[in-house]
Amino acid sequence: MLALLMLDGASAVADVPVPKTYTDAMRWYRDSARAGDPKAMFYLGLTLEQGLQDRPRPQEAVNWYRRSAEAGFALAQFKLGVLYQTGQAVERDLAKARAWYERAAGQGMPSAQYNLAVLLETDDGGPADPARALDLYRKAAEFGVSEAFLNLGNLYARGEGVEADAVEALKWLNLAVDAGVEAAETLRQSVLVVLDETDRARAREEADRWKSAHPR
Repeated sequence: MLALLMLDGASAVADVPVPKTYTDAMRWYRDSARAGDPKAMFYLGLTLEQGLQDRPRPQEAVNWYRRSAEAGFALAQFKLGVLYQTGQAVERDLAKARAWYERAAGQGMPSAQYNLAVLLETDDGGPADPARALDLYRKAAEFGVSEAFLNLGNLYARGEGVEADAVEALKWLNLAVDAGVEAAETLRQSVLVVLDETDRARAREEADRWKSAHPR
């Protein structure tokens, strides 16, 4: 199963400077959200979903996420994509997940690009488009989404969306193993056995060159 990137709501809230108590924070979020601030709408949604004041209120949270997303806030668009993909607080709908990821990915959000690619790699929520998935995985990888390394290696190994290329597959799988991506070593070993020492060395050199060009 392809990995799905999630949003750590508690950490996201912790990264935002707010008043010292939850009661004051909720008041601050609500006042700013009602004034039309898309970021405040999103973070109000997170506090409601997490139940940081009293109890979780997922339906209220979704309403604020939607208002924020419709106002163009990429994190809210991504969050709605995750909710629709997983069926949390909303009825599972992969077509809607694709649509929200598409909007966030269009704003250059790497996690949204990755999750959209996961859906495009298969026919989940719409027609499969492995060629576009490959392009989105590349973009996500360039911005540090290490899970994309594994999926790129898998696509090149299978020849889906691109001509099969074992050396290119090994390059990406080397990067995945270097990044500690789970299950990458097993797939890397399956590619290693079809390559000679020269091609293995070339794949390692290309992986190292890629890392040098994308320091993160």
